Amino acid sequence: MTIDQLMQEYHFEIDDIRWYLCEVMAERILSMKERKEDLIRFIWAGTLETDLYDMEERFLKDLQDQKDRGLTDETRIRDMFAEIDALKRKRETQR
Repeated sequence: MTIDQLMQEYHFEIDDIRWYLCEVMAERILSMKERKEDLIRFIWAGTLETDLYDMEERFLKDLQDQKDRGLTDETRIRDMFAEIDALKRKRETQR
């Protein structure tokens, strides 16, 4: 199965992927709170901006490339998609 087919199976929209990636990014940023200078450099150097630019499209393309090259398998992707689905459901109940 392709990533697009899996997204259809899970009834994901691009916004669900974006939410998941924002969760990952928030955790990354929060992990820098004890190292303020690292956080400042992360923002100042443009790394944050680069990481956010088209993040969901790049993520999906990279995931498909990893699957195509055998670096990941459908089981691992389904595990990740289960995480995305849990975040989606949590977000929907908070609305």
